This record gives sequence, structure tokens and C-alpha cells, in this order.
Amino acid sequence: MLRMVNDQTVGGLRYGKGSIVDFDSAIETQLITAGDAEAANLDATHPYYHFHGFAGDQIAGDALFFDKAAGNHAVPGVHLSNAALWATEGYASTIDPASGLTDSVLRIPAINFDYSAGEKLIVWMLGKWTPEGGDVGMIGDGSSTSLPGWQIRVRADGKVQPVLYGTASGFGASSRIKPFDGTLKDFGVVFDGQNKKYCIWVNGSVDEAFESRYLTFFSGAEFSTKTTNTVNIGAVSAAPGGIVGIATAVRACVILRLPASYAVPPVTSITAAFRQLRANPGKLLLARAL
Repeated sequence: MLRMVNDQTVGGLRYGKGSIVDFDSAIETQLITAGDAEAANLDATHPYYHFHGFAGDQIAGDALFFDKAAGNHAVPGVHLSNAALWATEGYASTIDPASGLTDSVLRIPAINFDYSAGEKLIVWMLGKWTPEGGDVGMIGDGSSTSLPGWQIRVRADGKVQPVLYGTASGFGASSRIKPFDGTLKDFGVVFDGQNKKYCIWVNGSVDEAFESRYLTFFSGAEFSTKTTNTVNIGAVSAAPGGIVGIATAVRACVILRLPASYAVPPVTSITAAFRQLRANPGKLLLARAL
């Protein structure tokens, strides 16, 4: 398989820019030699990783929650001690922010996800969370129209809810399944900025509310989510933080940002990738996975 770069006629057939097609080896060699195609390395690590953290192979004393894919290591906030970060073996933990301990989160370098430009965002997490008394953003880079971006919330009822912030706020439907009950669970969210859709997965399956398909997000509205804020785990406010957040114990966290030109992966492909991550959360996704 290869990806076309320029229009080209081969064997009497014309192939358009950007199309992906199968050729026999002789035709593939002709196109690559002519500079009209490039071989796709499907066995390489996925090229659009932003973060892949796995706490299972880290130890107390590690200064960072390491990124295995792109070097975007998560830095503990100034109020998150090393002892608190590694309080539970095999997990990177955050503490619930409080007065005097507001920056108690993990901060990943900015992703600058551009929903309005058609980019796609894929977020998957494995860990333990217990709901707070109200709905709380537990990962993301935006928290209001004055701090645009995205976030995933732990609702007070234990459900997942994705949110986008631009000049207005957009709240997605919450999951029907409740992954936040203090036991080890995984969830995933995909934002499709090209088609203005989204989907939620819980424990390796598409949540019941989505009936195995992407649904329109907030009536298809646009959200300018670009921001230089860090991606935060445990709260979504900018440094030095606020007192609204949640304690987390993160086994693994995976974030990919796909460009506008990259088609959103089918629901079935995302499901397979999330199940692969649950089976081996420290193994990086390959290009062929999505």
C-alpha cells in the first residue's frame, strides 16, 4: 500500500492526489521512482502521537510522568510532591487541589488542538477515579470561554462528559456507562473537528448512548479551541491552578492529534485500538492501528 502525492497515470489509469490505493510491486516501484508516491510505513509508531504515558514501568523517585512516544513528558505541578505522584505503585497520581495546593496536577506540553480547522483529537485513559460532589474536568486544556480548549469531565454521577470551549461553551452528552467508581476502568473520547462529531468509549466498547457511531457534537457548532495552555491531568485550569479538580490514579494516558487532512478513523478501528491499549497499555500504537 502507498499514499499518492501527485496525479499520475499508470497502466492507463489515473490516480488522484492523496488517494490511497493498492498496486502490485512493479507499479509501486514505478511510482516511487518517478517521485509520485511514497511508501507507507504501517509498522512505524503512529506519526501523530502527542503523549503516551504508562506508569506501570515507572518507579518512585522519577521526576516526570514520562511520554514514551513524543517526548512530551508530564511535569508535576509545584504542589504535587514526588511522594504523592508515586503514592500508588504502578500509577501516576494527582491530589485534589485545595487552597494552598492549587497546582497539584500533571502538566503535559500544549497540544493546541484546532477543532474549527478540522483536526481530530483522540484521548484514552486507564486508571481509577472517584467522583466529586459536582462535575469536574479531569483532563484537558480549556475550562471556560476565557480559557478555550477541550476537556473531559468526571460527572458527579460517575459518567464521562466531553466539553469544548471557544467563544461559547459546548457540552457533549454524557456516557450511559459509569467508568468512575474508584476501580480500574478505561475510557476514550474522539473529537472529529472535520465533521463536528464525537464518540465515547468505556471499557473497550462504544458507549450505549452512541449506538456504534459518531454523533454530532453540540448541533454541529464551531469551537475555536486553539490554546497555548498545557494539557492537564487532575484539573484543567492554567498554572498556577485553582481549587476545582479531582484526585486521579493514572495507569496510562494516550493522546493523538490528527491533522485536518487525516480522515477520522472508523469507530471499529478506534475500538480495536482501545482494546489493544487495555491489553498492553505500555505498547505504542502503530500507524496501521488508526
